[in-house]
Amino acid sequence: MRTQFARTITAIAAVATLSLAAAAQAQTRPLGDSSSFLVAGMAQGQNQQAPSSHANGFGFGVKGGLLFSSYREADTDYKNNNGWEAGIFFGGNRPGSVGVMGEILYAKKGAKDASGKFTVNNYYLEIPVLLRLNIGSANRNTGAIVYGIVGPVADILLKADLDGIDVKKNYESLDLGVIAGGGVEVSRFLVEARMNWGLRNIAKASGGAASDVKTRSFAVLAGLRFN
Repeated sequence: MRTQFARTITAIAAVATLSLAAAAQAQTRPLGDSSSFLVAGMAQGQNQQAPSSHANGFGFGVKGGLLFSSYREADTDYKNNNGWEAGIFFGGNRPGSVGVMGEILYAKKGAKDASGKFTVNNYYLEIPVLLRLNIGSANRNTGAIVYGIVGPVADILLKADLDGIDVKKNYESLDLGVIAGGGVEVSRFLVEARMNWGLRNIAKASGGAASDVKTRSFAVLAGLRFN
């Protein structure tokens, strides 16, 4: 009787031991899988939350200000014609050291003759593509930088008048030039100065000897960055 009772106890203990071992093994495997799943999920979440440097570098804003322009022609003197320009800019990689910035501006240019009696006003859609070099803080919200710009520009003539008379037919519809300048940007506000040298002859030949007239302008602009 005692022998049978001991055998029964031994069998129960063996079954219990095997059950506990199987349960422990079953719990260990899901824990490892779920742990790796959580780690993977956390990594994916961090990757999704990490801001892209390209997204941070793309900016958008407005700028505008005073523009002083004139013509360049051999053996002819012209006086400055005060004007203005305003529009939007995008790009520039504000947090980085080098970026490309595009602009779309509406500009009033022109010149006065040597006597100052006659004034020509040229209205252009100005589209520059500029290389921008940034030196300073990468924080676009509170930081400050000094920057330089240089690059080509296309000026599309929209209108031209001589003391109120339409003279658009006397000018080429497209002028190409080079812009160079620099500025200071503090937080989201900027102040900038630039020169624009026209490279094409903007005067159309009208019967006699063709003139070689090129534009030049200097602008002082202020702006606000939205992004």
